[in-house]
Amino acid sequence: MLFSGMDTTKVTNTITLIMLALHPKIQQEVYEEIQSVMGNDPNLAPTYEQLSTFHALTRVIKETMRLFPAAPMIGREAEQEFQVDGYTIPKGAAMWIGILGLHRDHRYWPNPNRFDPDRFLPSETSSRIPNAYMPFSTGARNCIGLRYAMLQMKTMISTIVRRYRILPGDKCKRVDDVRFTVHLTLKLLEGNDIRLEPRTTEKPAHVIRTSVVC
Repeated sequence: MLFSGMDTTKVTNTITLIMLALHPKIQQEVYEEIQSVMGNDPNLAPTYEQLSTFHALTRVIKETMRLFPAAPMIGREAEQEFQVDGYTIPKGAAMWIGILGLHRDHRYWPNPNRFDPDRFLPSETSSRIPNAYMPFSTGARNCIGLRYAMLQMKTMISTIVRRYRILPGDKCKRVDDVRFTVHLTLKLLEGNDIRLEPRTTEKPAHVIRTSVVC
């Protein structure tokens, strides 16, 4: 369970950095919010209380998990018989729920393939139907590590954003360019590189193969 959680968190960290690289205005908003809370020392670690104030970063992570859920499908067992689109699902049937498809369904998400963290403003989430968004599953068997995962991701990404400008690589220039495959978890393929440019030095940008970001 621990290693599974580390793998899915790594994938989300990685794709969040890609999304920030592809959306510099959003990246700047996240950076300014973090700086307003943390100050100018890039080596200062955020506290739990400070992490809870990173609202723009939280929206970015949530939108990343909408477009690229690390667990793109989940298995469940039907507790009772029910109907779906004219089909009868018998009690006890094993089911796969397609989270990736749900999160890109135009019935619930206008322009579903567009990266838009403002979907997770309070005014937007309050009007959305329940369970249209469930990157950590939902109900009694949702992910027990969701709070820890969010803390880890906000800590990791905020630290990188404070120290580096995140720039696109040579191949991945749009959201649709992100290359991945779907198994029990979402796996990134080659070609999703980004560049990290130090904010406080004149050193050249570093090319990062994002599959190794954790």
